[in-house]
Amino acid sequence: MGQLWLFGGKGGVGKTTTACSTAIWAAKSGINTLLVSSDPAHSTSDSLNFKLSSSPTPVDGIENLWGLELDLKESLDNLMPTLSSALENTGSGMSPFMMQNEELDELKEEVSGLDSAQLMLPGLDEALAFDRLLRYVEDTEYDLIVFDTAPTGHTIRFLSLPELLEVWTAKALKMFRAMGGIKTMLFGGKQEKAIKEELERFRKRVAHIRRVISDPKITRFTLVTIPESMGVSETIRAAKQLSEFEISINGVIINRLTPNLDHEFLISRRIVEEEYVETLYDYFDGINIAKIELGKSDVHGFELLDEIGLILHGKHINFPKDMEIHEISENLPVKIRRSKLIDDRGDSSTIKLHLAGAIKEDLSLRAEGNSLFVGINNRENTIVLSHPVDVENTSAKFANDVLKLEVPQPLV
Repeated sequence: MGQLWLFGGKGGVGKTTTACSTAIWAAKSGINTLLVSSDPAHSTSDSLNFKLSSSPTPVDGIENLWGLELDLKESLDNLMPTLSSALENTGSGMSPFMMQNEELDELKEEVSGLDSAQLMLPGLDEALAFDRLLRYVEDTEYDLIVFDTAPTGHTIRFLSLPELLEVWTAKALKMFRAMGGIKTMLFGGKQEKAIKEELERFRKRVAHIRRVISDPKITRFTLVTIPESMGVSETIRAAKQLSEFEISINGVIINRLTPNLDHEFLISRRIVEEEYVETLYDYFDGINIAKIELGKSDVHGFELLDEIGLILHGKHINFPKDMEIHEISENLPVKIRRSKLIDDRGDSSTIKLHLAGAIKEDLSLRAEGNSLFVGINNRENTIVLSHPVDVENTSAKFANDVLKLEVPQPLV
């Protein structure tokens, strides 16, 4: 399981730049890193000067780095197929958009007093992004997942989603019943049961994602801001809101500080900014704060992003190839460990997997030929070895969030 590093803040403060810079720094330090963005404007591709897609794409020229831009429309299409089927094909056998006038009148009577706008679920788009993100967190191919989040308000909406789902589900079911028409008498038990089950599965997934995000062993959250009134106020407000969901802030980045040069305008500007900087230091006492001065050009492309990474995190390191926990970054220190370590000896193998937050009962093993499939929460990680796998005689030990497998090849 990879560890998650989220970069949040109000729009336009430099989240994408700092996230991209961190991902490049980590990859150059020998950490298998996946850079993820949920920005529909594809600003991450623009920042890198490298086209990403909706699936993990190796970034040419930077070893150990993959990137992707989440396609939320694609996620929505695959979100709740049973629910979608119920919407498209109600008990009357036709879409509500194909009803005759008299049927529509009947529908209006049944849903009188229920505003369809109430079924617009706040945080749903963020839920889709985090649900897709969780797939990669649970994928042992990546040690670190750097997430360039949407503006912090969107993240807060998602974190509030589990409490909203119960009320929303009741309203949704009322609407679905009405769409079936009076003659179908609440669409029949089977269809309503299927919808309820699908909604319940979605609710559980959202709750699980929130547990992962609030787990300090898996997730760290860095706030990015600028030394201006609105930026500072939004940052402090975001920190308070995140703390309500037991999400701790591991660091703050103050971006676009005016350089300390001998010029009347710049000096006066710097004096104003220092007041905001002091406010941030006072509020985030004990939390690491990194500062980036305004440069002479905009930041995009590997070279300039790498320079920002060095400012934020110090010199590149050689991340150890073991399963111990190591601290990285000079100015925004976080502790991470490798997600996977394989010692393939040709006739047998030792595999170590970091599975933070996993429960032993939720793990499964199966094999096909040279491939070992490790299931985590009903999602499988595929490990291909150089020898056939004897899963029946594979020993497994799970302790301190690490699953150790001793995998022999079958006896002929």
